[in-house]
Amino acid sequence: MTEDLVILGSGGLAQEYAWLVEEINDDRRRFNLLGFLDDNAERVGREYIGYPVLGALDTAARYPRAGFISGVGDPRARRLTVEKVAGFNPRWVSLVSPTVRLHSSHAIGHGVMIGRYADLTVGCRLGDHVMLNIHSVLGHAVEVGDFSVVSPNVTVNGEASIGRLCYIGANAFVRNVRVGDGATVGAGSVVTRDVPPDCVVAGVPARVLHEGKPGHVLTRVPDEEV
Repeated sequence: MTEDLVILGSGGLAQEYAWLVEEINDDRRRFNLLGFLDDNAERVGREYIGYPVLGALDTAARYPRAGFISGVGDPRARRLTVEKVAGFNPRWVSLVSPTVRLHSSHAIGHGVMIGRYADLTVGCRLGDHVMLNIHSVLGHAVEVGDFSVVSPNVTVNGEASIGRLCYIGANAFVRNVRVGDGATVGAGSVVTRDVPPDCVVAGVPARVLHEGKPGHVLTRVPDEEV
């Protein structure tokens, strides 16, 4: 028996979530994807990769039998989409690629996405609405807080701790350190020491570039900082 599903957001990442649903259904049919919800009025009524934008986020109550997942990539925007529909008491669904093997020692929250060929060893703890993108690797006993995003090809060493609302850029390497709440790690960075909350770090080894800028998504180190 399949369950109805609605994705919050309709951008490129949300469309990747829709593709993941198709991958899951190819393995064992689980979901009937109804479409997307998006507050961008220009997108409502359009179709993306074959699925309609059904309405704005405040129309979530029209789908009382559906499960929901946020397909928004920025951690704070991700939290905002969840908060906007929280009054409707939605049922949060997690999406896990059939290429992923999960050990029984993991603790995984609600509304989590784990992408293709992600690798979690043992004893990992994922909070609610976490995203582990394709080919990401978590060592033993890694913790990832609510709403945090781990980008493709990131490696996190065993016993590292990533706080809430963090963004870890593609191809970064994080040793067994703590990344504070709201921090951003730039793409390709090597993190060898604890990262303070609400700051941006980047480089090899990573160093603080900006403080007090939570949620800033850094895709490269600025030329003047190299």
